[in-house]
Amino acid sequence: MINVYVFLVGLVLIVMSALLVNVPKFISWGSEKHGCRSQDAWLDIVPGSRKPINFFWASFTLLGSLGVLYLSVSSYYGRHFFSLISSEFVVPFLPQGVTLTFYGIAGLFLSLHWWLLIFWNVGSGYNFFDKKKRMVCFFRYGFPGTYRRIFLRVRMEDIQSLILQANPNPEPSSGVLYMQTREQGTIPLTPVDDYYDRTPRNVIQKAWDLSRFLSVPMEIVPYS
Repeated sequence: MINVYVFLVGLVLIVMSALLVNVPKFISWGSEKHGCRSQDAWLDIVPGSRKPINFFWASFTLLGSLGVLYLSVSSYYGRHFFSLISSEFVVPFLPQGVTLTFYGIAGLFLSLHWWLLIFWNVGSGYNFFDKKKRMVCFFRYGFPGTYRRIFLRVRMEDIQSLILQANPNPEPSSGVLYMQTREQGTIPLTPVDDYYDRTPRNVIQKAWDLSRFLSVPMEIVPYS
């Protein structure tokens, strides 16, 4: 019966977390994927940590850890605090309750990590390509501290090529777009972990359009 009870609690937590995935769609967090283009300028907004998948894991970890801590507290006192749950399903405190307490506290710290990433919106920023000034500007938000705001400028004359890292067989199904420069080396243009914008149409079309806009060659390389 205890296994059935734990399974039901976990199922409820998963359903609640799945419902919370849609919350960012109705809240203006400033992480929408958009940009603008003209004949002489190209602006790409780079999403950060405020993505549905991160909201899902943050919510799931928080609710799951709270549920585990509730079971551990119930095992310590030997009874449940809700009258709808029978005390027959109380987990023994030694050793199961102690183990649940450890996992519950660890889950709270992990959830705090996810929520801080979302609050700080780590990784968000923009890519700005200016043909008139012949300059490319990159801006990213990092963790609080010295590198909270990361700003980089590259002259268009220093751009050697665009590199799309993908699986080319039979055709690229997803990938990450990089810019190869003479002085700064390789600079990622799309988030490495952004699974929402790494579809074939989005990545390949963006790569070809940007290659024509900058008048630089583009190559597709396989994942290493």
